Amino acid sequence: MPENLHYFIKNQIELNFSYMSFIKDGGLFVPTNHDGFKLDDIVNIDLQLPNSPETHNVEGKIIWITPANSLYQIFPGVGVQFIGDNAKTIHDLIKSNLDNTQDTGGYAYGIGNTANV
Repeated sequence: MPENLHYFIKNQIELNFSYMSFIKDGGLFVPTNHDGFKLDDIVNIDLQLPNSPETHNVEGKIIWITPANSLYQIFPGVGVQFIGDNAKTIHDLIKSNLDNTQDTGGYAYGIGNTANV
């Protein structure tokens, strides 16, 4: 049975940092301290976008894991690729809610800048 994740995105900048444009069919980094996930696990995400009282449910697949003891003070959590019937709808909804005036410099939560390492 898929694990449930709840992700309330508080503001536009958090959405920008959580959104992963480079993932086929869309994806998000979901911060969590839960350490029982494995790659390819299926999860259900209850997602609330900034400035919206509505919660959206989307099914996803774990495509990477950032553990709590990661270097460079990266948030612990999981990278989730959207799958399922409403993946495109949720992906389009997220894209329409991004703040395009804020440049994240390619940084996404859970992925640090290792260029200087």
